Amino acid sequence: MRRVAIRTLPLLLAPLAAFAHEGEPLEPHDLWTAWSFDLGVVIPLAVAALLYLRGARASRGITPRQQACFWAGWTILALALVSPLHPLGEVLFSAHMAQHEILMLVAAPLLVLSKPLVAFLWGMPFAWRRELGGWSKTRSVQRSWSALTDPVTAWIVHAAALWAWHAPPLFQATIRNAWIHSAQHISFLGTALLFWWALFYAQGEKNYGASVFYIFTTAIHTGILGALLTFAPRLWYPAYAATAPAWGLTALEDQQIGGLIMWVPAGLIYIAAGLALFAAWMRHSERRSAALLGCVAVLACVLSSSCTNGQAQMASSVTGGDVNRGKAAISKYGCGSCHTIAGISNAHGLVGPPLTGIAARMYVAGVLQNTPDNIIHWIQNPKAVDEKTVMPVLGVTYQDATDIAAYLYSIK
Repeated sequence: MRRVAIRTLPLLLAPLAAFAHEGEPLEPHDLWTAWSFDLGVVIPLAVAALLYLRGARASRGITPRQQACFWAGWTILALALVSPLHPLGEVLFSAHMAQHEILMLVAAPLLVLSKPLVAFLWGMPFAWRRELGGWSKTRSVQRSWSALTDPVTAWIVHAAALWAWHAPPLFQATIRNAWIHSAQHISFLGTALLFWWALFYAQGEKNYGASVFYIFTTAIHTGILGALLTFAPRLWYPAYAATAPAWGLTALEDQQIGGLIMWVPAGLIYIAAGLALFAAWMRHSERRSAALLGCVAVLACVLSSSCTNGQAQMASSVTGGDVNRGKAAISKYGCGSCHTIAGISNAHGLVGPPLTGIAARMYVAGVLQNTPDNIIHWIQNPKAVDEKTVMPVLGVTYQDATDIAAYLYSIK
């Protein structure tokens, strides 16, 4: 993935074609040469790509799926801002609308799914990383971030940006002034990133049900705005009256197409995202119920002195792992050098807490509810659970982590 990105980056950023006639409205015959390489766009894109390339390594907990999401989102974002779609949006409202929907509904969620902040941080020089990491942990920053990423706040901010920028005076200004146009794009992309981050990560899978509500209400209010544009009897944005006819459309027809883009395709994306979150929420609820029942059964078994074999069988059933393989995996990864673990030879480490009685504990690592999924997540990527932990990321495979969880659940 990294090699592909390195080879692709220069191709995407290098000038591929001549610019359209500067200062003149884009004409159909200039469309495919109308690439726009504004330094205010190219430099941030290049910096983001280089930081990610430097910081994104699997050993730091960044998965291939996350890397794929980042490069897909980055590429789509770059194309939306430097391809002919950008100058086309200055002469056709429908193209402008399509560009905005790509920024908010395609590029933004992909970038959020990639969780790029960790990679960006690791891509910085050590001194910067330490300074920024310390700053981000201050109480004021933590409180501000929590407030901004609260789903209600993110929903309101994103909705306000959408409706405010579509007010005719502001939208007209974006066509006449490049700085205002840039502010609009930053506003749309920034609030969209905030919106998707709040829905995906702010409160975890247990609150995906609320996230579904925010997505569907967003689909409703953006659909209303799209419908208003589609059925408006008069032109909202007169700036397009002089440029749309060159593309075979009246300005009102162009506005109607733009309204339909916001109403129908965008609405379908919101619905698809809402359904995906709803399905994830249901799966989480099912896993949580099964895990809690399993933990109750394991706990009951732990409290009984006559069920050693049954306890191992129950642990395997609850976690899906193999107790014997888990015992071997614990020795393989050297867990005993830091922890005391019953039944493992030479596992008398004092660096970390003893791992006996895991099945009877309410929490794992002091912060996670004790469920098999959380145990496995903690074993594979402890720094994602607690950034300050000294427990290293050992590259434990999912199967080995599952087997280790089974063994830990089986011991008293």
